[in-house]
Amino acid sequence: MKEKDLMKQAFVLAKKGRTLTGLNPMVGAILLKSNEIIGKGFHREYGGPHAEVNAIQDAESRGISVNGATLITSLEPCCHNNKKTPPCTNIIISKGIKEVYYGSIDMNPKVKGRGIAKLKSSNIKTVFIDNQKNNDELNRGFLKITEKKLPYVTLKICMSLDGMIFNDKSSSSLIGDLKQLRHSNNLRANYDSILVGVETILADNPKLTYRGLGSKSLKQPRPIVLDSLLRTPLDSKIIKLKNDPIIFTKLDEDSKKSVKLKKLGCTIIKLNKLEPRMVLKSLVKNNLQTVMVEGGGSIFSSFLKSNSYDELVLYYSSIFIGNSGLNLGHSLDREYKLKKNSTKIKKIGNSTMMVFKR
Repeated sequence: MKEKDLMKQAFVLAKKGRTLTGLNPMVGAILLKSNEIIGKGFHREYGGPHAEVNAIQDAESRGISVNGATLITSLEPCCHNNKKTPPCTNIIISKGIKEVYYGSIDMNPKVKGRGIAKLKSSNIKTVFIDNQKNNDELNRGFLKITEKKLPYVTLKICMSLDGMIFNDKSSSSLIGDLKQLRHSNNLRANYDSILVGVETILADNPKLTYRGLGSKSLKQPRPIVLDSLLRTPLDSKIIKLKNDPIIFTKLDEDSKKSVKLKKLGCTIIKLNKLEPRMVLKSLVKNNLQTVMVEGGGSIFSSFLKSNSYDELVLYYSSIFIGNSGLNLGHSLDREYKLKKNSTKIKKIGNSTMMVFKR
């Protein structure tokens, strides 16, 4: 079997860890011996065994020795201590694995080439199969936390061609068509949290869930609500669905409403100011590495004004709403020019999607 093909399989395995790894990267691993795959694994749980260890356990659970085997892993094996699991390099060495093919360097400063160096010092052959770009995209939340101690943030919103995000004269709050809504919902599968303001909860009572293919087996993103005065209704869908919602508020955590929300499974976090960067730092403390901000306009503007975002996803629906609508920029106090590294434009149903990456 060609190692490049196996690296592609390891990368597919890594994706299975989406929303499961907490602050850790998503990694997939495959063990090869006598030209046959003897074990597979991916990082399944924050604080649990890493992909390499799961692949070894997979082989050994079926009575197969991994001594002399080749390991194909999507990410450089870790080598540092002071974490819940032992270094993968130590296990690889002790099990007698003879070769390691890796698809990307671990950018964690505690690793960053040291894992490979440790394997080489134990006379284990190491080969780099460049899959860095794909891995960096998959683990963009991990990289952002590693570099800046903040989660990866995407701002997403749908608007009319004249920039309206809400129509006062319409009985429906929807602006896009079904294809756009489906596409927008599918993006949620890539994030471990969805953030909105309390006005969105009061107006739409959304579920904030991914409802596409594989949704039953996916760990749903955690709902995040910015709610200064704790106006979130106790019978909101985000509470009834029990997806561990986090509510940020200015009220004390022992207030009557806070106590009631906690009993219903909510995490209540008090901040003196619900400022984007303070909120994002708290999300990291709650083991969240990616967040999609879905509005409304004031929330969108606050993240834009504070430069607290990495990506913009804008859907322009093919309608004009006019003076009965609420403009996306109603909360902006000045001009904001996007410093974009890349732009993607795609037709989605009757809408045009524009993606801006910083």
